[in-house]
Amino acid sequence: MKKLVLFSTISLAALALNACGAAQPTKELKDARATYQEASQGKAAELAADELLTAKQALDRAEAAFNDSPGSYQERRLAYVAQRMAQIAAANGGRLDAQKELLKADADYKSALEELNKAAMDEVKANQQRLDKIRKDMADQGNKLGEAAQKLKAQEAELEARQKELMSEKAARAEAEKKLAAAMKSLEEIAKIREEQRGLVITLDGAVLFVSGKTALLPIAQSKLDKVAEVLQQQSDDKRIVVEGHTDSMGSDANNLTLSQARAEAVRSHLVGRGVKSDRITAVGKGESTPIADNKSPEGRANNRRVEIVVSGK
Repeated sequence: MKKLVLFSTISLAALALNACGAAQPTKELKDARATYQEASQGKAAELAADELLTAKQALDRAEAAFNDSPGSYQERRLAYVAQRMAQIAAANGGRLDAQKELLKADADYKSALEELNKAAMDEVKANQQRLDKIRKDMADQGNKLGEAAQKLKAQEAELEARQKELMSEKAARAEAEKKLAAAMKSLEEIAKIREEQRGLVITLDGAVLFVSGKTALLPIAQSKLDKVAEVLQQQSDDKRIVVEGHTDSMGSDANNLTLSQARAEAVRSHLVGRGVKSDRITAVGKGESTPIADNKSPEGRANNRRVEIVVSGK
């Protein structure tokens, strides 16, 4: 992989030198080169080598088109594809790196939990040893039997209560973790889930939720949102939830803002109706202001028509 990155760097440098006296590459090809260069120096080189190789091959095809016909539509189209491939490789590298960190955090959590359980068992064992000694002392001091017996009974009750509390807490934690893991796995089948700086982001395809231009939820959307509600209810009550409605750039800004707000409100109302506390969740219409793809293509517009549910600690 290091050889591939070195070769790519040399190739790009050579192309740049050759271009000084010849036709200049299009903006799309320059962007594709820069995006690939950035991806090849990031986590993709280590964790998403196949995707990075695919991006390199796509960039090579764009470079060939540039050499054959500088500034042509073929050059721009292939450069666009190469840039997207490089972005995919970079994203997969980041995702896989995040998964590694998540697995490490999970292992650390389990280790800490085991230490806590061991400490609790040691505490139980120590208490039992103390009780045994008290019983022996009581047998040796018959004149203090009544007082010692009452003390022993109180300590035994406290010990049993503590043991039950520890077992109950352990069972509750295990059950909560099991339910959350199952809910998240089920949710991954119908939505895109990612961690961002602003929190956990659940993205739902707007075409699955609404008829074009409408704000009423489709029947299939209600079952999908039921799964989302199940996950949200597993989150702690201090988590804030924001439902964001997004549109593509078709239509006026004002109409898109109104439509996105109404759709966000529809999703919020359904989630509240399925048990999510109303004071935890708000709805915001973003209109066409925050696209995640190019609105010039049908695919890009479809990606922009979406509902995002952001779960944060604020």
